[in-house]
Amino acid sequence: MISMPILATIMPLQQAVPIVVILSLCTNVAVLLSCFRFVDLKKIWLLILASLLAAPVGTHLLIFLDGNVLKVITGGFIIIVGGILLSGKSFPIRHEKLAFVPVGALSGLLNGSISMSGPPVALFLSNQGVDKETFRANITAYGISLNSVTIISYFYSGLLSKELLTYTSWFVPSMFVGVWLGIRALRKLDEKWFKKLALWIIILSGIWTILGVVMQ
Repeated sequence: MISMPILATIMPLQQAVPIVVILSLCTNVAVLLSCFRFVDLKKIWLLILASLLAAPVGTHLLIFLDGNVLKVITGGFIIIVGGILLSGKSFPIRHEKLAFVPVGALSGLLNGSISMSGPPVALFLSNQGVDKETFRANITAYGISLNSVTIISYFYSGLLSKELLTYTSWFVPSMFVGVWLGIRALRKLDEKWFKKLALWIIILSGIWTILGVVMQ
């Protein structure tokens, strides 16, 4: 959510998106090692399935659709919903499993097209009042599944090249430093501050996404 808007200002979207998805996969694998015992696959399997089916469609959108249009729509949606949740309002959904289908499909589309799968799922889990450990574990396990399929679809669509993979490797060391710092910081955040920080990051990513388009 943070790196995508920045990279999109210095390179074509067709290069920036695969880089972020690959780095996201590495990040999720590293994070999962510290929280795998909190993963609840029985609860999120529909979310994963819906996103996996939608991810290849998102890849085609990346190739053929104007990325700026998609980024502005996504950024606006993130800001509005994140702002509502940050204000203290929530809309708990009773039929959670059914809701996972559209949330997962939207997330899969966004991951394949602009590498921003996190906001829809993060907003939904925050809305449902999920505790921070389960929140982190489920969204990490979800991210690994989705990113793996998305990378495969990039490969078959010709979006991965030796040059791009080499360029991606340059980011890996600093990425692991960030993961280590994030894991340590999480231990010092209570439930209330964690949710507020997560929502602020989501909202700022929406604002940054729109500004990235406007400032081109």
